[in-house]
Amino acid sequence: MKILIKAARIIDRSSSYHGKVMDCLIEEGVITRIDDTIDESDGYEVRHDGLCISPGWVDFKASFNDPGFEYRGDLTSGLDDASLGGFTHVGVLPNDNPVCDQKTAVEYKVRKAENHAVSLHPIGALSKGMEGSVLAEMYDMYQAGAHWFSDDQHEMNDGLLSRALSYSGSFDGRIIVSPQSRAMVQHFEVNEGIASLKTGLRGHPYLSEITTLYRAIEIAKYTQRPLHVTGISSRHSLPLLEKAHAEGVSITSDVHVMNLCFNENATLDFDTRFKVNPVLRTEEDRLALVEAVKNNIIQAVVSDHRPYVLDEKNIEFDQASFGCPQIKTMYGGLLTLTDLGIDTVVDILSNRNRKTFEIEERSIKADQAADLTLFTPNGMYQPSKNDSQGLIPYAISELQGQVIGTIHRNKATFNLP
Repeated sequence: MKILIKAARIIDRSSSYHGKVMDCLIEEGVITRIDDTIDESDGYEVRHDGLCISPGWVDFKASFNDPGFEYRGDLTSGLDDASLGGFTHVGVLPNDNPVCDQKTAVEYKVRKAENHAVSLHPIGALSKGMEGSVLAEMYDMYQAGAHWFSDDQHEMNDGLLSRALSYSGSFDGRIIVSPQSRAMVQHFEVNEGIASLKTGLRGHPYLSEITTLYRAIEIAKYTQRPLHVTGISSRHSLPLLEKAHAEGVSITSDVHVMNLCFNENATLDFDTRFKVNPVLRTEEDRLALVEAVKNNIIQAVVSDHRPYVLDEKNIEFDQASFGCPQIKTMYGGLLTLTDLGIDTVVDILSNRNRKTFEIEERSIKADQAADLTLFTPNGMYQPSKNDSQGLIPYAISELQGQVIGTIHRNKATFNLP
């Protein structure tokens, strides 16, 4: 397969071509030439107004519901959506049925995704059944291809986290924890504050997040093992992260795209598309999280993609499931509803997310395997009411920017008419 990308602005701070408009020739999955002008009559030519290319984008928090919940979508449809969203690498959560807590479950995901244009990175469960009692078969899963381990939104007791961090050091596994605790509040729907006051729904206090985060940092410090914290939602968590970095604690963190794009006001009319975990907090929190991303206090941004069917969301707010589909609209949401800017958004999705989740870094240069996302900041994307059954939270809005396609694993996908 030969592909000629014409007049594309390269966004890759690690490349000598960063910021330049160049032609790029790809042959059999390898970038063979980058030049001002390339004429190649027998290749598939890609042209688009305002076309840009970057190293392929990474999202490391998506639920694909396979096996066990295929009525919401499966691994193949999830990877297809990831490709349409511009991603060439996706970390897939273990919250299936049965839970991905053993070698055969990891092998199933790897095998089913091996021929897709998107690389799937299976995340194994930390504890058996994600019940928080006994460590799962982490080493066996590691050998099968799961290098990261998480119990998703399930709370983890301090002893289990300490054992998981210590044990994972013997084979260089990586641990992900969510700073959400049920100890302070068992049931919640929205942020504790204006949202809970005006709706009468049960609120979630930011104090729950910072107390859990503090304990996780102290355990990482004690075990001297790296730890990743997923789903930071409160500005009050940021000083804890800054202090940990200053003390040399090996800790990284991410924030969900919803918490960068929306605040608690989105829940005031009981729209269940905005029922997410962690909850949407204040506008002050949202703005502080955006600044924390800019300043690398928070290293990564993830989608927390969770597709559902209408029966699970089109019901009373307190009965609806947490989460929403995000992976197809993450780029447009960040570009439209934050002030991060095109270069920063792309740097996060391509380079910073790669570094955080230890995926091989790719620079756009000759003789490099093509792992690319093609996109434009121009134009507008209108999410369809049919997209994920109308559950995408931007379904009534136009989003700036369009994903044009991806090139990865000697496969190309394009969203061109």
